Amino acid sequence: MPNSIFRIEGERFVPTTYAESPWTAAGLHGGPAAGLLARAIERTAAAEDLIVTRLTVDLFRQVPNAPLEVTTRVVRQGRRIQATEASIWHEGVEISRASGLLLQQTELDLPADSFEQEQPPAFPEVEKEVALTGQEPGKNNGFHQLVHTRRVTTPPGAFMPSTAWMKIPCAFVEGEEMSPLVRVAALSDFTNALAHFRAKGEVVGFINADISLYLHRHPVGEWICLEVGGNAQPNGIATARATLYDREGSIGMVSVARLANKRAPGMPSPLPPAKP
Repeated sequence: MPNSIFRIEGERFVPTTYAESPWTAAGLHGGPAAGLLARAIERTAAAEDLIVTRLTVDLFRQVPNAPLEVTTRVVRQGRRIQATEASIWHEGVEISRASGLLLQQTELDLPADSFEQEQPPAFPEVEKEVALTGQEPGKNNGFHQLVHTRRVTTPPGAFMPSTAWMKIPCAFVEGEEMSPLVRVAALSDFTNALAHFRAKGEVVGFINADISLYLHRHPVGEWICLEVGGNAQPNGIATARATLYDREGSIGMVSVARLANKRAPGMPSPLPPAKP
């Protein structure tokens, strides 16, 4: 079994089976792509007190399950604000692009009533985590199978927002310690999967074309909670949003734009079937 989601060969990132998409093994899940772009952007920080506060990922097309190149460009370098772009490339074609906004941290003595002190949703104390599909983590392939999930709520109905705690149980890049930003960026893509819609009379899934992540602080610890909601319209366009938490409280929010995607016959669902 692989011990990471990517490994480095020269200047290219080679995906393992843990990076695969639920839709096809020929492509990658959006989470590993977002994590790869986040890793590249945070490494351009000109000073230690600059942290990535906003990460916007545009998924132009599905990232292929093949060796990938990542490039970065610092768009603006200021003393307190930095803007950086990063792109994923395959055989000379730009597959995905991200922009990152890095802001300078400043220690403040704030009164308790000057900011929200949101408590995180309850953490289910279970002995065994499950993958998002309800199957055992590490079985079958794909990022959606790898990630450990502890569900807090899954309301029934055609629109199923939910709350879940999630963690990535292996290295992101082989031989590296995963950064807090990479962890939350990779997991933020599950906003799409957790805000699941079921259309009447036909089997329809949604794919997200972007990820917009805002953080007022970077997460602490392995577990990240997504408290998800959203909306869909008969025109096949949907949005979803999530409030993000670690075990200490809220860390930020994420939003995604979504497009209806009818599954081909025989293609497995990335989510478990609805309960009766």
